[in-house]
Amino acid sequence: MKNLHIIKIVVFFLIISNLIIACTSAPPSVVPTLDQAVIVAAAVETISAQMTDTAIRNPSPTPLPTQTPIPPTATPLPPTETPANTQEPTLAPTQAAALSAKLRYVTTFPEDKRIYIPNEEYGLALGFENTGTIIWEAGSYVKLMSFKGEVTVQTQLSVDKAVAPGERVEFALWAFGSETLGDHSFVYQLFTSQGLAIPGGYATYAYKSE
Repeated sequence: MKNLHIIKIVVFFLIISNLIIACTSAPPSVVPTLDQAVIVAAAVETISAQMTDTAIRNPSPTPLPTQTPIPPTATPLPPTETPANTQEPTLAPTQAAALSAKLRYVTTFPEDKRIYIPNEEYGLALGFENTGTIIWEAGSYVKLMSFKGEVTVQTQLSVDKAVAPGERVEFALWAFGSETLGDHSFVYQLFTSQGLAIPGGYATYAYKSE
């Protein structure tokens, strides 16, 4: 609106100037007639150039785009630690009671030898260890189970005391040389006082009669 007002003022003064010139006493042939349209166009071009220069020197502030507010990022909560499953201590299995024996020696006395003459008397010793977890009660015994040749040894003998696990016991049997010459062998088995065969409780003995 302000620029249009200026243009109107310029046009008004141009018209007044032309009227004053027309009224002067100078001969018409000397003063050239000015085209009003050309004057107006020149004035408009001058004003437009001024406006352009002013716009370049003083640019209108461009409104910044409205920033879309970014919602705050939610801070992740620290993970809740799951308590580790506490393993209950495994109870050691109760060891089953067991009968077990181990042969420690087979010997003869008073002299340890394997050749005898007929009817020669001597002793036969069988030694066992209780390697189980059950006490061998008094009355436990060894018994002759098999033989080869002639039976010239005591066939059964019991003990008069209990044998705890880890302890040893000896069975002292009588024996003599056979009149039947040749080889003789014997197999003994160890039993509890109730008559149960004790695993590992067996012994073999052999001699020669000459």
